[in-house]
Amino acid sequence: MTRTVKWMGVGIAGLLLLAVLAVVLLPALVNLERYRTLLTQRVGRALGRDVALGALRVSLWGGIGAEAESIRVGQASGFGTEPFLTAEALRVRVELFPLLRGQVRVTSAVLERPRVRLVHASDGRWNVDDLFRGRSSQNAARPQAETTRPGKAPLFGGLLLSEVAVRNGEISLAEQSQPTAATLTLADVDVTVRHDNASDPIDVRSRARLAGSGSGRFEAALRITPGGKEGPTADGTVSFTDVEVAEWQAHLPSGADGPMFAGPASGEVRLAGPLARTAFAGNLDFKPATVRLGRAFRKPAGEDARLVFEGQREGEGLRLTNFALTFRDATLTGAAHLADLKVPRIVFTATSPRLNLDRLLATPAKQTWLSPGLAWAATSSPRASTSAPPGLSAQGKVSLGELTYQGVTWSAVEADVQYQGGILRLPDVRASVAEGRLRANGEADLHQSMPRVSLTTRLEKAATEPLLKALAVGPWTLKSGLDFEGQFQFVGVTLSDILGSAVGSGSLQLRSGRVIGYRPLDRLGEMVTPILAAQGVRVRLDEFDQVNGHYTVDKGIARTTDLTLTKPEGTITAVGTFGLLDSALNFDVVAKFGRSTIEAKVTGTTAQPVVVAKLGRVQQKLEREIDKALPGETGKSLKEIFRGLFGR
Repeated sequence: MTRTVKWMGVGIAGLLLLAVLAVVLLPALVNLERYRTLLTQRVGRALGRDVALGALRVSLWGGIGAEAESIRVGQASGFGTEPFLTAEALRVRVELFPLLRGQVRVTSAVLERPRVRLVHASDGRWNVDDLFRGRSSQNAARPQAETTRPGKAPLFGGLLLSEVAVRNGEISLAEQSQPTAATLTLADVDVTVRHDNASDPIDVRSRARLAGSGSGRFEAALRITPGGKEGPTADGTVSFTDVEVAEWQAHLPSGADGPMFAGPASGEVRLAGPLARTAFAGNLDFKPATVRLGRAFRKPAGEDARLVFEGQREGEGLRLTNFALTFRDATLTGAAHLADLKVPRIVFTATSPRLNLDRLLATPAKQTWLSPGLAWAATSSPRASTSAPPGLSAQGKVSLGELTYQGVTWSAVEADVQYQGGILRLPDVRASVAEGRLRANGEADLHQSMPRVSLTTRLEKAATEPLLKALAVGPWTLKSGLDFEGQFQFVGVTLSDILGSAVGSGSLQLRSGRVIGYRPLDRLGEMVTPILAAQGVRVRLDEFDQVNGHYTVDKGIARTTDLTLTKPEGTITAVGTFGLLDSALNFDVVAKFGRSTIEAKVTGTTAQPVVVAKLGRVQQKLEREIDKALPGETGKSLKEIFRGLFGR
């Protein structure tokens, strides 16, 4: 027995010695260089690309392993000469005993320092399109797989993956389909894929950082379950923290006139379900970032801006079943549908209890006088080149409980909205304002430094007093009912810009009104009332039954030829101009009451009006009547008094 044990010990020791010698000497005895050319040809033929490999080595430490250095995969035709992929090395380890049973179980496969260059060409092609087409055609030509034998649960043709990893990778995305070519780079890319058993889900974890002048980090944790009637399913989370969103600007599907961002943003997206119709939910926080839409809207850094959403992938597009977009203290909720991610056209509905546009719109420098550039833009603003990419388009309906703009509050606002290539259209707008009802349609061209707007409006049965109070026209007010209609073009978002650049025409009607504290009318009354009283006519000019008139507006100047105030005692007609920016007056006024006709010239401003009687027939008639009634010095003195009154 002792002798037998001794020989067994010697035998085991010999086997161990041979195993050690095999581990040490086998890599040196196996020459893989003769297989390198064959391997590169087969891989290149499978990918349809030029493939190059450096030195190949084999190792038995920790299991059977192999290593390939200096990996290079060529670029697709038409995308330049820079390689599609390069890597320092690929190291693979497999288990020995599963290999004897016909299974290739990879304990680890590590790709060291890969560099991948993705390119999106101006014609819409990607430099990876040929890889997917090649795989699809091969799969179509491949005969139906044989039934798996018991004991085998192969994945990828008998290859069982325990762990696959990418270390210190880099992925760059070159976007050539936008007007300004740009490159986005993710650095320090680490990816780990674990698949312990063939029937188990695949766990994927990855992280990366935004390279270049940007900042921020990305992380993802996904569990992918192969198989099923609808293909693989995914469950997990993708998040990013303090990412410089300006780096992504050229890669957003919005065109040259779409959103513009600067500063960091954070967010998270949760995924669940089959990849073909994955359900998702998440949030984006843009509070630290500056956001600009077109040239009119701007959110500075530090003010609230966030998007909460949930939805589902549908074919080539997305459906947002619910979203809530918050800017400052306004929240817009609704739903949207993006039918095709390659053609960014959104159909949406949105609602909000209240929205303050005065807080949301960017405020350019205030302008007291109309600048030549602004005046030109009001009539001849060129649009973007028709050769530019279409960019983002959207169509939907907006419902607002309350809208504040230029100090005026509108309620029950319903608007149809269309957006295409920097042009915002409102084909139908309905709202209540100042106890009246508004119908309007318009268009805003957002290509310029300030938006150029065309607008048609009709306002019925509105109260003038709250409108004038909101517009802060001065220390006077008008209590009346108002019907108003007009067609205008203007440039800008502030009231001074709008009034200073407006071009258009329309009409108005005031009913059963009273003017309080309007100095031009008070001054006119001071002149007219004594003259009419001398003829037995007593009248108050600050009250009226109706005011009608047509008007035109031309870059800050309103003009009328038939503005008429009607009272039971008679009428007052005004012809002339009014400065919308400086309140300058230049009117010829004719008052007709009974058998009396009084003419006057009104100049100055609304704060300091100057009213001068135009004598003409009135002066001559009064002097004749005075001469008949009071001949001599008494009549002469009275005529001098009236002349002084007219001259004021």
